[in-house]
Amino acid sequence: MRMTRSTTFLAALGLVGFLSGAAPAQDVEPVVEGATDIPVEEWTAMVMGKTLVYRIEGQLWAHEHYYPGTNYVSLQLYDGSCMNGTWDYSEPFYCFHWDVEGTACFRHARMGNDILILEAGSGDDVPLIQEMTAVTDIPLQCQPPIS
Repeated sequence: MRMTRSTTFLAALGLVGFLSGAAPAQDVEPVVEGATDIPVEEWTAMVMGKTLVYRIEGQLWAHEHYYPGTNYVSLQLYDGSCMNGTWDYSEPFYCFHWDVEGTACFRHARMGNDILILEAGSGDDVPLIQEMTAVTDIPLQCQPPIS
């Protein structure tokens, strides 16, 4: 089944609502063949203070900004809507706790020069795979949560 932009978006939003924390050990699936998990130290060094660009099947899906010196993150979807939240790491999952949508967990993996973001424990026959295509200094219109 080939996912269109709208079905991919709906699947992503469904995933956000479905997951409620790090996936249990029995739900840990292997990384895509040939890919290796990105250690949290490497991920943090790469993303702090940066905005990442994600694509699904070549189509823009979202921009995500990591606020320096914190675990705050903002996600701006391709339609311009934003979610704010925090993130943490519990091997092998990076979990994002969104202010409105709940928790979503992913594996971040490197395959050659590509960085893939793989959904965790959804049980779907077509896993959501995002490709991180850029790391920029461009800020989002979203603002970090007020603490």
